Order: sequence, then structure tokens, then C-alpha cells
Amino acid sequence: MSRAVAVCHGPFGRASIYDLDRPLVLHAHREAHLIFHIEGKRGLVRVDNRSVLVDPFMAVAINPWEPHNFQPERQGAFGLFLVVYLKPEWLAAQTMTPSGSLAFPSSELVVTRELAAWRDEAVGMLLSSQAEPNLAPVLMALAQASSEPIGCDLASSLLHVTPALELDRRVQRARGLLAQCRNSGGVLASVAREAGLSRAHFFKLFREQVGVTPTVFANTMRLDAALDRIALSEDPVTRISNGLGFSCQSVFTRFFTAHMGMAPRDYRRVLRTVGLAPLKAGHG
Repeated sequence: MSRAVAVCHGPFGRASIYDLDRPLVLHAHREAHLIFHIEGKRGLVRVDNRSVLVDPFMAVAINPWEPHNFQPERQGAFGLFLVVYLKPEWLAAQTMTPSGSLAFPSSELVVTRELAAWRDEAVGMLLSSQAEPNLAPVLMALAQASSEPIGCDLASSLLHVTPALELDRRVQRARGLLAQCRNSGGVLASVAREAGLSRAHFFKLFREQVGVTPTVFANTMRLDAALDRIALSEDPVTRISNGLGFSCQSVFTRFFTAHMGMAPRDYRRVLRTVGLAPLKAGHG
């Protein structure tokens, strides 16, 4: 079974080493996303309609909200990967650069000598016994090196999000409700009904304007909430599951495993946090 080898959460986002042997469902992240092969079997990452074989020579770069999934080279065969999730607002704050266009016009990222050096530095820090590794400058350098082959201004491009004023007001409303609600199907049916549209028409409108389906969007928000509670609270998994509206802990564990490749307890076991305030007692 897939497992987390090392995980660190910080103001930058998340940096992890995963030993993966199982596929992950189609999902998306609000963060910029980089995946590097470390050792073992390779992995196939599908981003929209493009496939990238992640190996010692090729990594994958995924823009915020780009739907993607992961498939091991062979079911049950382990591969070790460095997986980085970088918050667009953190990247922009490092360089004080305004927002712009997308960062990664191609998902394929050739592993140059410089990229390999920063990758190995991040891996070494994550595997060290240091209580609070200073990952931020290393991850920023890794992100900058990842953008150079395609000649992009990383910070400006990764902060790009469709401005709220450009969204159809019905989509804005649905997106806000989905960010708070546990029942994505109920929200979509309700908003579509209010807008006088069929559910299928509204589903298509949401996908066109937000970039992902309402289901993927809702699952992303739910997973983010779960990760925050796992990292920043001492709540048991059962309480986290209940707070997020899952019918039981086993359903929550299946959801988490389908998106992360491992159970929430396994993820929490190796997790470290840097510079993050704990959640208030009773949150979620």
C-alpha cells in the first residue's frame, strides 16, 4: 500500500515524499504542483488530455486547478516521488510580482542539472531529522528553476485565477456554496433551479468558467479542509470525518486514500509543520 515517507506543511504549501503503488482519482489542487521521480518504478501523470511519464529525466508541472491523476507504471510496484504543492500567493509574495498568465504551458518538465540539484536538496531536507527544515528558499529555487525552461515569470503566472467579476454570477454563487457545503449535488441542483437552467447545462457552464467540474471543485475544498485539520489540530480522524460531513470514518478514509494514495493516519504519522499556527480548539 502507498505510504507517506515525509511530509512538511508551511506557509509555502506542502512538500512531500510519497512511495506510491496505486492509482489516484482525477483531482485538482489550488496550488501549483510539481512531481519528481526519486527512485523505483516510474509513474504516469495525466493532465487534462496529456500524459507525462515521470522518470529520472522528466518531471511534471501542473497549474492550479488543472485536473490530473496518477497511475503507477505497474500496479503494486512502488515508486518514490517528491511531490510539491506551492501556494500561488506565497510565490507572488516572494517576488512582489503582480498576477499574469499561466505558469506552465506544458506539463512536461525536463529535469536539468539545476533542477536535479534543487530536487535532491529538498529531498535531503525532508528526510533529515531536523525539526523545522528551512524548506522555503529551496522550494522557491526549485519553482524558479522549473519555470525557466519555458521562459515564464513564475510568480506572476502562478497567481493567475479568473477574477470573480469575469465569472457568471450564478457560477460565483455556486462556487461559494460548494466551498462551504458538503453536498455538491444538492448545491448544483439548487443553484441551477434558481437560474432556470438544467443541471447538465449549469454543470457545463461551471466547468467552462472554473476549469474543473463542480464535483472536482467540491472534493478539492473538502480535501484541503481535511489536510488543514490533520496538520493543524489534534482532533482524532473520527472527529475530522464527522466535521466534514462524511457518513463514517471508513468513507472518509476511502476518500482521502483515493486522492492522496494513503490513509489519513499514515499521512499524519510523518507530518511536520513549519511556521503555521494551530487551528483553534473545536474547529471543524
